[in-house]
Amino acid sequence: MIAATVRAARSLTPSVTQYWLTATPGGAPLPTAVPGQHVTVRTGPRLRTFTVVQVLDEGYELAIRNRHRGRRGDVLSPRLHVGASVSVGDPGGHFTAEHAAPLTHFLAGGVGINPVLAVLTDGRLRGWRLLYVDRGQDEFPFLSELLELAAEQGGSVTIHDTATDGRPDWAAIAGGIPPGATIGLCGPPGMVTAVREAIDAAEGERHLVADGPAPTGAGSIPQAVEVECVRTGITFRANQRQSLLTELNRNGVPVPSSCRQGICGTCEIEVRSGRIDHRDEVLTDQEKAESGYMIACVSKSMGERLVLNV
Repeated sequence: MIAATVRAARSLTPSVTQYWLTATPGGAPLPTAVPGQHVTVRTGPRLRTFTVVQVLDEGYELAIRNRHRGRRGDVLSPRLHVGASVSVGDPGGHFTAEHAAPLTHFLAGGVGINPVLAVLTDGRLRGWRLLYVDRGQDEFPFLSELLELAAEQGGSVTIHDTATDGRPDWAAIAGGIPPGATIGLCGPPGMVTAVREAIDAAEGERHLVADGPAPTGAGSIPQAVEVECVRTGITFRANQRQSLLTELNRNGVPVPSSCRQGICGTCEIEVRSGRIDHRDEVLTDQEKAESGYMIACVSKSMGERLVLNV
């Protein structure tokens, strides 16, 4: 990995911060990247992968969701600040401004907007359509830039606020995209899975170019798990082909929810015991490593027993 420095940072929304990384003075140049590619960034012992929104003369622009259970004053890491030293790995990924197929429709959730913005800023596309999903009217980073691009390129931007509009009807959305369209999709795993299923079920063929975070524990998820709910005194066997949120509600443990895609954090649950495959965009790296909380709509148990404080 190559040494880099956080040159600057600014807040985009209450939970998203824009960072500019450049090569360390006197050090090696950062690897060449294409907007939309991912780069792995090491801050101390942590490794996380982020999208390159724009490429600078000496580095990259990133936009990172720093949300910590909805508290606006929290940050991703005390190590990620202006002047901080980090390390950057080689860029990768295929959802970029150089993608061969002309994308006509975009579906983006949360900071999944980053590669979409990178593709649109390149300026090659015209007449595109974007559905942008997030939670909270002040939580849509780059919205003004996207609206300007839409005006310049004959595109359109529709926002879907899960705080007021609930979960998107992906079946209806998929059916409203004309057959033959090429769809760019980026968001948390729950959203990516839901959209894939809706596209597969829709009449006519649509080409999907998906780019989103992968589950962290692929291949190690048991089919069923015993769930003990401490506060309600209920224990049941959960089928992990269903979401834990669905299984909790089905077994008489009501848990509030909104987006059901790992974006909003409404269905966060305290974990007393168990290892979690975190698939959300809400918890920080440290919280995921500690597995003291989980987002019930998308995350899974990596063991056969789970004890929850619900």
